[in-house]
Amino acid sequence: MGKSIRAGVLVLSICASPLAVDAQVQQNSSDSSTVIRATTRLVQVDVVVTDSSGRPLKDRLSEKDFSIFEDGKPQKLSFFSFQQLEGQEKRQIPQPPQLPPHVATNRPEYQHPSGPPIILLLDGINTPAENQMVVRQQMLTFLADHFDPRMRIAVFLLGNELKVLQDFTSDPALLIAAMQKYRSQASAAGRQGGTDVQLQPPSFDGPNLPPQARGAAVGAGDSNSRSLMNIGYALARFEKESNANTMEMRIAHTADALAAIARHLAGFPGRKVVIWFSASFPLNLSVVDPQDFDVYRSYADRLRATTNLLSDAQIAIYPVDARGLTGNLISDPSETGRDANGRMQLTVDAHMNANSKEIFERFNKEESLTKVAEETGGRVFLNTNDFDRAIVESIRDSSTFYQVGYYPSHKQWDGKFHTIKVKVAGSGLAVRHRRGYYAIDPESWRRSGSGEMKAALERDSLASTGVLFYARAMPPSGNADVKVEFLVDPHTITFETQSENQHECNLEFQVQAFTPDGKLVKAQVQQAEAPLKQDTYDRIQKSGLPMPVSIKLAPGQYLLHIGVRDNRTGQFGTSELPLSIAETPAH
Repeated sequence: MGKSIRAGVLVLSICASPLAVDAQVQQNSSDSSTVIRATTRLVQVDVVVTDSSGRPLKDRLSEKDFSIFEDGKPQKLSFFSFQQLEGQEKRQIPQPPQLPPHVATNRPEYQHPSGPPIILLLDGINTPAENQMVVRQQMLTFLADHFDPRMRIAVFLLGNELKVLQDFTSDPALLIAAMQKYRSQASAAGRQGGTDVQLQPPSFDGPNLPPQARGAAVGAGDSNSRSLMNIGYALARFEKESNANTMEMRIAHTADALAAIARHLAGFPGRKVVIWFSASFPLNLSVVDPQDFDVYRSYADRLRATTNLLSDAQIAIYPVDARGLTGNLISDPSETGRDANGRMQLTVDAHMNANSKEIFERFNKEESLTKVAEETGGRVFLNTNDFDRAIVESIRDSSTFYQVGYYPSHKQWDGKFHTIKVKVAGSGLAVRHRRGYYAIDPESWRRSGSGEMKAALERDSLASTGVLFYARAMPPSGNADVKVEFLVDPHTITFETQSENQHECNLEFQVQAFTPDGKLVKAQVQQAEAPLKQDTYDRIQKSGLPMPVSIKLAPGQYLLHIGVRDNRTGQFGTSELPLSIAETPAH
């Protein structure tokens, strides 16, 4: 059931006496990080600059040392800053603030008070089990030897679903406990195997038979032989197509998980780092035989859309090859090509062909990890057993970087991908940053992503922070409706200026009530759109935008999945709020 709240009702709600949640939680505009919305057309780029030794360049550059280009055309810098979190004095880390009873929020400071956010993403669907155990041991070693209490690290697991093994913490004991509880997942990569199915061309009767077979007498034995060949080819083709479908689901699942992480970290300030331990993430389904073209699929577009979402949230991906050091058929001295009796199993040509296929497949998988890193401004670590160095250098990048921004000289919302190139004056310097962005009309989300918030609420996934808010739900008295009182951070939504003293916002509020066993009982959707006069707008900027949403629920235990969406940009935020409704006493 949905409702639409128009101008008079919304203004009445805002101008009325403060809501209870407003009285308990102080909305401080200084708490909000600078959130850049698409309608501003401001493109923000986090830039990591390193010297010839790979060390970050610390505050040696000024605005005049930076040049930025979009699609090869120079752009004018609109802002510039240097961010350094390294070198701060070690001090007592404050604990996250506590929320009042019956109040929930998706604001980052309630789970992540300070320091650069770092996620260790353990990939269980693209990594064989034996490699997962190596990663686990390496993580335990890192936490024991190199952990800095100023870090805020979370551990996520990509298995059949995205799980949080440990939320952001500076306590190494909690992280070690989470890693010790971790058990390897049955990876899709392992289930699929890695063996290529060799397809042979089908044999069939008719004018397309080979010339030497035309006109020949076909005996029963020949007919059976051809039938068996056809069956073998059909089975091989079926296995190829089955593997292709498995790969497609694997890619989609991985991309969905990375998108959920992007929505989760969108409201966190500064540059965020995700260190992704994975064995493979193919851009394409490998074409190693001519027959493979029938099942060939490319995932480059899906990958670029995902990396664009990550870059918009200021997230850099640092993939670490979970396989560590690897060899190939030729370089591995244990692979002699002979069987137990010393006879050659493969001809030299067949051996070289198998090796070429292995190299091609490995390149295809490694290329995708490299692509994800480059598109988001991160760095890839391949063919190494030094996981400690990979983690330390990834974290260091999140502590020292430059922020630059510009308004694109072009004015079209053409939906195309526009490349970004940042150049820095000086010799021997390396630069890493996002590779570009999509110039998408903010309203285009209605055509493709109108159900994203609803789906995020139903899946009980990570909280999204694109729109920040508080919410309160008090147990009702008697048979009254439950009133969920929202207080939205105005700095995370967009306002359209209709006149000199009138501003308009357009929001959607959703409340979904679930039983403890995960059954959806009821959902309430409410739209809110109104022009706000200048004095009301000024008051909202200081104290937040309040909005009540009522939902009728019977006595019982519930978990409310709540969300707010900015209908102008499609950005949304979600959270969860437990609710207990007691039985009404009988009189």
